[in-house]
Amino acid sequence: MKKIFVLLVFLNVLNSCSSGSDDATPVIPITPTNPINQGRDVPPPRSYTTYTSQNSVTLNGVIDNTNNQYQGPGTYKVGFVFRTGSATNTVDQQVIVVDSNVEYQYLDREYFKTNITGLTPNTKYFYTCYTENGTYKKDDWEEFTTSENPCTYAQNNYISINGTWQNVSPTIESSPICCSDGNFGIRFGSWPNIYEVNFNELNDGYPRTGQFFGVDYEFDITDYNQEVVKSSNQVLIGDESTPATKLFVNNNGTTLTVIFCNTTLRSGTVLNGKVSVAIP
Repeated sequence: MKKIFVLLVFLNVLNSCSSGSDDATPVIPITPTNPINQGRDVPPPRSYTTYTSQNSVTLNGVIDNTNNQYQGPGTYKVGFVFRTGSATNTVDQQVIVVDSNVEYQYLDREYFKTNITGLTPNTKYFYTCYTENGTYKKDDWEEFTTSENPCTYAQNNYISINGTWQNVSPTIESSPICCSDGNFGIRFGSWPNIYEVNFNELNDGYPRTGQFFGVDYEFDITDYNQEVVKSSNQVLIGDESTPATKLFVNNNGTTLTVIFCNTTLRSGTVLNGKVSVAIP
């Protein structure tokens, strides 16, 4: 009888320790509807956009698996949430599941994307890439603004430099010096006003239609920014562009046109007009 009493006391103490307090880590039971991998945390995503135009955008997410605490079997879900009006507006939000069975595996990085169309020019939108598994969910909310509509010019290959107009003959610089200078460029003008407009595109492609924004001196190719900044509507004009430098691109599949609408350079020079080249 004494042994039975001791055993009951021991079981009661054990049960009290298992229950824990309110701030204790919850014990997630393993059931057919709650498999063991749903008790695993999910890696954090990073959200960014590419190919932003007046009416469309590509939402992207990158997941760095190298720091995952768990690399065993099981899967988790990856997708995007897209909202209009504000980051908290859930009324008309879109939820896009890109992959519902992403494996926990030791890969360097994994990239996910989805296209959004039917957008309004010069309008702010909100989005996140998310990872989810059972009670675990992580996101990275960001915002972007669609491209403005460009100004219009009747004459092609006709450029104003600080108000002085001149004819130019643009040429393609398809192989800039290297990495931090992008992969495709257009050169025009004559000394001392020679301009090289460089883009940094995925798969060594050509910039698509949209509004582009300047970067200082070179593209950021550090760590995984090397891929993230590609096709992200950035432009480098030699050592003359700054974040305040803005221009437009129109790519109709055969001709690439760069449009300058009061495009201001580091020196204070203002460019207007447009130049076009045939896409090789």
